[in-house]
Amino acid sequence: MLWALTRQAKSISSLATEADLPPQIIVTSVARLMRFRLVEVSLSESSVAFRASAYGLKAVNSGNPLPFYPKRISRRVSFVIDWATGDFFPTRQIRLVTPQKLEETRRSGVEVRVVLVGGGGPSMSHQANLNRLSDVAARGWDEQVALVDGRTATMRDDEFMAVRVIDGLPHGLPESAGPTLRRLVQEAAALPVGTTQVPVTYAGPRETLNQEPAIHACTFDPADLIVGGSPQGRCLETLLGSAHRRVIIHSTFLDAKRFAALSGLIRAACARGVTFDLLWGAELDEDTEQRNAAQASEIARFVREDRELRGRFTVHMRSTGSHAKLLLLDTADNGWVAGVGSCNWLSSPFQAVELTVVLRDQRAAAEVAVALQNLVGRRGLADTLATEMAMTARDLRRAPSQGGDAGVSLVVGEAHDRVIRTASGVASTRFVVGSHRLGSTARPGAIMQGEVAAGRGGVRAIVLYTQTTGPLKNRHARALAEEAQANGLTLVRTKKIPLHGKFVAWDGDDLVVTSLNWASASADPDFPWGDIGVHIRSRDIASDLMSRLEAIFPEMATDPVAAELA
Repeated sequence: MLWALTRQAKSISSLATEADLPPQIIVTSVARLMRFRLVEVSLSESSVAFRASAYGLKAVNSGNPLPFYPKRISRRVSFVIDWATGDFFPTRQIRLVTPQKLEETRRSGVEVRVVLVGGGGPSMSHQANLNRLSDVAARGWDEQVALVDGRTATMRDDEFMAVRVIDGLPHGLPESAGPTLRRLVQEAAALPVGTTQVPVTYAGPRETLNQEPAIHACTFDPADLIVGGSPQGRCLETLLGSAHRRVIIHSTFLDAKRFAALSGLIRAACARGVTFDLLWGAELDEDTEQRNAAQASEIARFVREDRELRGRFTVHMRSTGSHAKLLLLDTADNGWVAGVGSCNWLSSPFQAVELTVVLRDQRAAAEVAVALQNLVGRRGLADTLATEMAMTARDLRRAPSQGGDAGVSLVVGEAHDRVIRTASGVASTRFVVGSHRLGSTARPGAIMQGEVAAGRGGVRAIVLYTQTTGPLKNRHARALAEEAQANGLTLVRTKKIPLHGKFVAWDGDDLVVTSLNWASASADPDFPWGDIGVHIRSRDIASDLMSRLEAIFPEMATDPVAAELA
């Protein structure tokens, strides 16, 4: 109906004739389209017609689905997770008892057998519990969870599911109980009289992280690779200026003075109705965490005292423990935009060379939303931001693929190790690693990979860094440079301009930008969200980066060992 009205204005009767539909349906459809500003009235001296509004034309030409205006309802929901099998049920379907009640039952003469579960348990991640909640709460194909009131979300693990067994038959198991749970109850009931405890091993699904990053086909603009110091500040200014209603920032470190310097940008966005969440992840040691917690407190005080910021800018006081540097925001017309890279947005003076990738593909932005969900979802469904990010990711994943000759994928956790090994194994002309620091893990983390690449004829291999760290001293760095050079690898230390960016570039078309210091740290297998990067495969992206870096760091073209000796 809307498409027909984009071509020319039409009356109700002409629409009914062309569509071969009753006029009542046409009137109802046009009225609804007008209600949501998609159609407007076109008046003439002799007739009244209807045509698509500018908003309606845009809706049709975009190729996206028409706007959806659902009805929201509130519903109280609770569910129980069985610790032995991972099955979950609405609380109303089972009988819960406390340990005290269980002991009273035993003292009354009833034989009670307690199943003790070892060997792990079901996933209790935010996403796992949100999926369970959605299954229990949604009552139909057209219902979905839109919001969870974190103030009402509680979790407890001090109750038992009570099942009565009479003449060998269990009573009180939910109809949806799986075969594993039913078998466990039957086996526990068949044990000899006097048995009080039944040890079992967890037999349900376990939490796993998808080890293969999803590659999203898209068009990548080289201008969305931000290289340098001051360009990061300009990028942040542009992104905040385009924010429509939401901004989430994850900066490993915080600095109240830097926040004050940026407060004009943030205040202007808040005045437009944008709301902010500021996350931080410094947790290297107790002093680092306390220092950044103090900065977070100072920023929170600044926000409370500012009329424009108060109520629109939330400072999270608990560290996420992550070294990732992320930015996620929505725009009025171009969907969600994400930033992934090395820049600590709320502590950097924008003087060192940083790298940031701006992602405009909606499914790639969804991956960043999931990363933020995992960073803040430690409190389970009580964390409102985690739930918001889950809902945002769900909606963004529904966006149609735009296609293109480039591909982007998020790199988390141990995927960093795999991608640098793959790069060193396939590089045919170039293999370059950028790291802020050179530390004790430099050899397995970056140098060995560079030497593998350099071992193939025709591959130029470089590891670029700014400073040594930990037990590694300058003399050790010189020894490493001499040894690496003997194996065909150039180990280069930047001079006047510091490098804070972290990257791996190989050949002409592959680049990974990340928060991981390849030459001084390694991914934590127990906390994959500790470092997050993005792999871009786009024509000449690595070649363009090398040209820009060689202009900034002329030392990349010299012999670092000879320069050190000189």
